[in-house]
Amino acid sequence: MPRVRIYNTEAIVLRAGPLGEADRLLTLLTPGIGKLQATVRGVRKTTSKLGGHLDLLTRSSLTLAKGRSLDTITGAEAQETFPLVKGNLERLSRAIYLTDLVDSLCPLEAPNPPVYTLFLDGLRALEIEADSDLLLRYMELQLLSLSGFLPELQRCAECHGQLAPSQHLWSPIVGGVVCPACSASRPGAANLSLNALKVVRFLSTATVSSATMVRVSASLHRELAAIMDAYLRYTLEREMRSVAFLRSVSHTRAYVGAPASREESEVATGH
Repeated sequence: MPRVRIYNTEAIVLRAGPLGEADRLLTLLTPGIGKLQATVRGVRKTTSKLGGHLDLLTRSSLTLAKGRSLDTITGAEAQETFPLVKGNLERLSRAIYLTDLVDSLCPLEAPNPPVYTLFLDGLRALEIEADSDLLLRYMELQLLSLSGFLPELQRCAECHGQLAPSQHLWSPIVGGVVCPACSASRPGAANLSLNALKVVRFLSTATVSSATMVRVSASLHRELAAIMDAYLRYTLEREMRSVAFLRSVSHTRAYVGAPASREESEVATGH
């Protein structure tokens, strides 16, 4: 009989689903292996000692045993549980959306340590950041960049000419910003304001700490959300399941009455 191979890794739980009567199938994001699926036996029993260490959106240190098709988690110890995210519906909806986005962009067992670091930074920022919508735009652009799908933001995606300060268009089909001269060839493209272009350019190269210092108006928030939603739907060829939940929570917040948006500020980046 071949010897069981044991290995250790830290991981963030992306998804969890039932498997059989008492087991669970987990989708994990790890720094060295990438995304992987693993089973954990008996975790749904009340006597299990692993359950609290393997909750959704928990960073844990794991011990796994290699299996023929799926590895099995044999030990787990929670390192970060993000209680403020899990205890607030608005923040939780955004964390679930980011989890869905990471899961959608990352193939199984394709190591990408920067994605792991970025996702962990995003969850930590959600614990403290008030403007979680702008954080989502930052995470979307950074994840697209690390996955090889960053839209063209510096030149016209159609003619490849330099973009002058002006009102441009946004075309997911072409792959980014379209200049006014090429607008006739892309009738379905959306208008893109100069401020929106400045913000997405800045977010595409910023750190999470500098990105969360940017303040934008409610109208610019809506424009940024719309162009990124269109680009992600085209890139993924579908709408993620978490989008409906995110919209529902956002609409409820707007209906109840959200705090007044902070004054829109220019992004002083020279872009």
